[in-house]
Amino acid sequence: MQIVRKETDALNLTIDLILEPTDYISKFESEIKKHRTKSQLKGFRKGQTPVTVIKKMYGKGILADILNETIQEKLFGYLDEQKINYLGQPLPNKEINQNIHLDVNTPLEYKFSFDLGLAPELNIKGVSADDEYLYYDVILPDTVVEEELTAARRRYGKRVEATDTILAMDMIKIEAEEMDDDKIKDGGWHTDFSILVDVIKDEQVKQDVLTKKIGDSFIFDIQKLEDKDETYADKYLLKKPEGSDQQIGTIFQGKITEVSRIEPAALDDEFFGTFGDENITDEASLRDFFKKDLKAYYDNQALQFMYRDIMDYMMENNDVDLPVDFLRRYLKDMNDNVSDDLLDKEFDAFIKNMKWSLQKSHLAKTYEVKIEEEDLKRHFTNSVFSYMRSYGNMDYSYISQTVDKLMKDKEQVNKAYEEILADRVFFRIGSMVKRKNTPISQEKFVEKVKALNERVNNL
Repeated sequence: MQIVRKETDALNLTIDLILEPTDYISKFESEIKKHRTKSQLKGFRKGQTPVTVIKKMYGKGILADILNETIQEKLFGYLDEQKINYLGQPLPNKEINQNIHLDVNTPLEYKFSFDLGLAPELNIKGVSADDEYLYYDVILPDTVVEEELTAARRRYGKRVEATDTILAMDMIKIEAEEMDDDKIKDGGWHTDFSILVDVIKDEQVKQDVLTKKIGDSFIFDIQKLEDKDETYADKYLLKKPEGSDQQIGTIFQGKITEVSRIEPAALDDEFFGTFGDENITDEASLRDFFKKDLKAYYDNQALQFMYRDIMDYMMENNDVDLPVDFLRRYLKDMNDNVSDDLLDKEFDAFIKNMKWSLQKSHLAKTYEVKIEEEDLKRHFTNSVFSYMRSYGNMDYSYISQTVDKLMKDKEQVNKAYEEILADRVFFRIGSMVKRKNTPISQEKFVEKVKALNERVNNL
């Protein structure tokens, strides 16, 4: 076999593979013999079908498979051997490759051509010991620990019936009747539902409800009761059958039939044990736990904020040249159904993501970042554990089963791999660059994070 390498420019490469008869003829003849042994065609005994007939019926398919296998083996073997850093996949030159005539009787020389887009050489700025980034030291008010304790006691508390004055965090059950002007509509719509008083959007209605008790009624606009759209109100409040086009008014009279509230969990050993930390034995140690946990959370948020600044700097100040025409062709070839309009719309985001991915991969290689199976398992365990703890469920067997299921999900594993890779790359960068510690209140920091998220989501 001959391999001819033609560099169009620094980012585009064409490789020609020239297969000679000696590269494939023995495999071809062997496969023909196998087919002859297994074949039993009408008019011939099993295994006695003439070779010419076998070649005529199956020869081109067999030859095409053998040539394809040989090409794949030789092409990717060459790319690995030469350490060619290419993007996506080699694309066959359709003009050359589709005009090949397969001859099953006369061994011929075949030429196949492939185009490749090459990854650029990178020299990344912004990740040295001379670079400095803001790191926010979030100052937490004393009230946050109290709020966290109150929330935790509610989370692990139990719901009880309430018969006294209605409170903002009470759940009320309502039987609602459609109104016609100032009276209940004859034959009007009837529904019932439960709602947390605190989520009532109409402030006037909420204040009215807070003066009521079981058995009392109040007037409200059912489409404005919650901060939801009309579809939500139709499904969960009005409970209209799917597909129904019945016209229903929006003004209802609601009668409060039940009131329940969460009775906070007692500060006892059972409650302390739900946090999975043996050092929590009383209220004081629990408050200390919350304080450290909240500070660790905001320290990590500040670190992620700094990492985003680093990423933005890298994207703005590093030239990452890409074989744009090749990548457009690659996306088009890999997605047969994608329209040119959709490709145009999504292409800039694809290029931006690839530029970041190349920088991240380059740094991971430079820092010799390695991710093992145990790292993935630990990542999933921590994620599931954190999620389950927030709901007060510490069923360790269920957590283990969920982790095992995630480990078998290729999409989830790939996503976790990229998250771990990014975390470790940023950790290395963060340990090298200078940090400009900047005190900031919790309130102002939350505003900065919100603004950052809005900017990122609107890119």
